[in-house]
Order: sequence, then structure tokens, then C-alpha cells
Amino acid sequence: MDSQTYAFLLLAALLFTLAVLFASIMIFDLGKKFEFRKKQKTLLNEKDLLLVDHNYDDIQELDNKPPAWFQFLFYITIVFGVIYMINFHLLGKPNLMYDEYQQEIQEANALREKLAQTGALINETNVTLLTDAKDIEEGKNIFVANCTNCHGDKGQGIIGPNLTDSLWIHGCTIREIFAVISNGVPAKGMISWKTQLNPKQIQQVASYVKTLQGTKPPNPKAPEGIVCIDTTLTVEAIKDTISKK
Repeated sequence: MDSQTYAFLLLAALLFTLAVLFASIMIFDLGKKFEFRKKQKTLLNEKDLLLVDHNYDDIQELDNKPPAWFQFLFYITIVFGVIYMINFHLLGKPNLMYDEYQQEIQEANALREKLAQTGALINETNVTLLTDAKDIEEGKNIFVANCTNCHGDKGQGIIGPNLTDSLWIHGCTIREIFAVISNGVPAKGMISWKTQLNPKQIQQVASYVKTLQGTKPPNPKAPEGIVCIDTTLTVEAIKDTISKK
């Protein structure tokens, strides 16, 4: 039995139960009304309806039965509660709210993992320096295909600045380089690459650019900017940079 058929059968059983219950209440209520009216004719005053043992703080209560609609709603809640308990806690057919919450958590984690693999979550606030040779090689390929017209094939600088010396215009950390590549520098004629490269590719290019520091290509462009020391680098990376110089 599939879940849809099960739901229809459950709904049909509930409606049938409610119909029988409503009819029973209405018949019972009509009988009570008839009996009450018959009794009322013999009553001399309201005191005959008082409940003697229901006197609290001088507040007295009459022996009036609740109307049928009120009893009907009350019994509906009882029937619904029983069916809900059986359906959710004994049969366990649909998902409980906790199960749905856990399922959504799993789906969110899976989506987050998928986005992490594609690099969609990388930005200038959380980007890290890549050191894997494959990533550096991929970054070099992207650089050669898109950046050599301005920065030269070895980063020596042509129209754009020299990327191999220690002077930088917009910062030398991986986050700053990532931001420059991603957002561009319109005032200097550098376009934004975030519409043509995904975040992972920009990270690879930025990491490759970091490897150019300290190299000595032929015919380098004159230094521009200010001396920048990347304090985010590890001690080993700093020593390696110094040794290249």
C-alpha cells in the first residue's frame, strides 16, 4: 500500500468516525433537550437547577449541559489525538517533525559539500592559498590564457604591474589578490573576472600568482606600489620566498 492510498483510507476512516460521532451527539442532545424542557415545565424557579456542591466563592453553577457543537468539537480533538498518536508514534508512517528536520540537515550538508567541491563557497573572506601542484598548474594555464597580454607570460608586467617583485599596489595576501582578480580594478583597466572564472579557478590563479614572487624574469617592468609582506604565510613559505630572491 503506497502512502497516498494509506492517507486516503485514514482520512475516510476519520470522516466516518466523525459522522457517526456527530450523529450520536445530536441524537443524545435532542433527547436531553426534550427531557430538560419536560422537566422545566414542572420547575417553579431557577433554584431547582442549582448544583449544590458547585458553590465556590459564592459563585453558583446551574446544571446546564454544553451545546452539541461544543461537545462535537471536544470529541473531534479526542479522536484526532488518538489517530495522530497511532499514525505518528505507533505505525510511524509519515515523518515526524524531528525526522523532517534531520532530513533537511542532511540535504543541506550534502548541498554544502557539493558547493565546496565546486568552489562556489570560496570568496575573498575565506580563500586560502593552494599548494597542490595540480592546482598551481591549472592556475598557470588560466593565467597564460587570460593574463599574459597585460602581465607578461612570466608575470614580468607589460601594461599591468610586475607580479614578481615585492612591491604591490592592492596588497599581496591571497585574499587581496583573489579580490583584485574577482572584482577587477576598473580605474586601472583591469576587468572583473568573476563572470568568466568560477571561484575555484580564481583561487588557482591567485595561488599561482603567489608563486611568481621572487622570481627574476627577463625585462621586468619597473616596480609599482609599496613593499608588501604577507604575514599570513607560514614560516616555511616565507623562507622559501626569501631563498628565491
